[in-house]
Amino acid sequence: MSEEVRASTDAGVVTVTLSNPGRRNAITRDMYAELERVLTDAAADRSVRALVLRGADGAFAGGTDIRWLQQIRTGPQGVDYEADMRRVQTRLTDLDVPIVSIVEGACVGGGLVLAALSDIVVCTPSSMFGSPIARTIGNTLSPTSIARLSATFGRHRTAEMLFTARLFTADEALAAGFVNDVVEPDRIEERLAGMLDAIRACAPLTLRSFRILWRRMDAVLGEIEHDDVYREIYGSADFAEGVEAFLGKRRPRFEGL
Repeated sequence: MSEEVRASTDAGVVTVTLSNPGRRNAITRDMYAELERVLTDAAADRSVRALVLRGADGAFAGGTDIRWLQQIRTGPQGVDYEADMRRVQTRLTDLDVPIVSIVEGACVGGGLVLAALSDIVVCTPSSMFGSPIARTIGNTLSPTSIARLSATFGRHRTAEMLFTARLFTADEALAAGFVNDVVEPDRIEERLAGMLDAIRACAPLTLRSFRILWRRMDAVLGEIEHDDVYREIYGSADFAEGVEAFLGKRRPRFEGL
């Protein structure tokens, strides 16, 4: 199977690897379902001390596989799609252990959201961060995702990222506070191992309390009305044009319709 989510456990650490060769680890519908299952299992296992998210073959994740978005033809279908995204993301935020994202290469779209929902992000110098959907696909982000990006990148940098569709470098992400450290590829495993050792040395219940309280602070964002926005965006001609243009490898012609 070429498109997969691999999970392994070692010394209380669950490592989740996204793999979709040749597509910068774009996340398919089946991959999201498997990711949800893995996260649910990790949440139920009290022996887990941390979870690591990473991508295969020199990339983190290139967002949702656009072939799935091609199936969305109406506003209500877009609402259902966003509900699926929220359910998977909730499985991640429901974890009571620290989440570490190891980013190499592209971290965009849905991949950027996964990193933003993590507690610690370490990347390599070649990493790039962004959500260029306003230029490419013409869909939108959830209130929770926008809020988390604003909190981690800063409101003004997030506005530049979303309104201009530009990608940020590893050094820019570090300066913004989105990334904890930029490490050369040959040192990334050493840096991760040291971080996990430090986590294991801490009181599990204390770390759990931090995650629970942060989750309660974020919960209010889920009350923001959003389905009307999703219906308008995913039911628009611009969204259909964006998906078709992306798959056809051409520039989209957006008309605000």
